[in-house]
Amino acid sequence: MASREQLKAVAASCMKYQAEGFVSSAGAVDKSCENCVNFDGYKCTVNAFDKVLSGLDQG
Repeated sequence: MASREQLKAVAASCMKYQAEGFVSSAGAVDKSCENCVNFDGYKCTVNAFDKVLSGLDQG
């Protein structure tokens, strides 16, 4: 399982990220795979996570 930091970093860089509707107290969406419509709680359903994560490692 990915760390929370990885889930946030991937969400910030993922072109397929779509917020599921969770909003912070400040009114802004806290980007994380955990609140993406394409994440089922265990994995990315559109298979973008590994590709985005490996791209972050290259940067």
